[in-house]
Amino acid sequence: MDAKQIARLLGAMSIEERVQIIKCLLDAGPEGMQMLDIAARIDLGASAVYKQLESLAGLEMVFVKSVDNNKVYIANARQLEELFEYLYQHFGPGYAARKAAEAAEAAEAQGAATAGEA
Repeated sequence: MDAKQIARLLGAMSIEERVQIIKCLLDAGPEGMQMLDIAARIDLGASAVYKQLESLAGLEMVFVKSVDNNKVYIANARQLEELFEYLYQHFGPGYAARKAAEAAEAAEAQGAATAGEA
């Protein structure tokens, strides 16, 4: 992931309604949900949910499929996992663990090099 993509995805998640919609869709699983069902579950007007869903779909955070002439929305769980895994590895505890492991390897290599010289 590059910085531009991360910023776009995090920007999309900076709106409370979108976070609620994503959570609702993740809870629904791969079957997804129709827009009116989402609106009822998160207690938000249908037009507001539709607007947010279209924005999320434009960012490929949500997929849209047609089922019995109705639009069903599905969270792009793979993209969300990639985003949060990237954030974990580059900014969270994964970053600190990786840096500690790199430092330990460097110290071990330095110790081996010093022992080889003696």
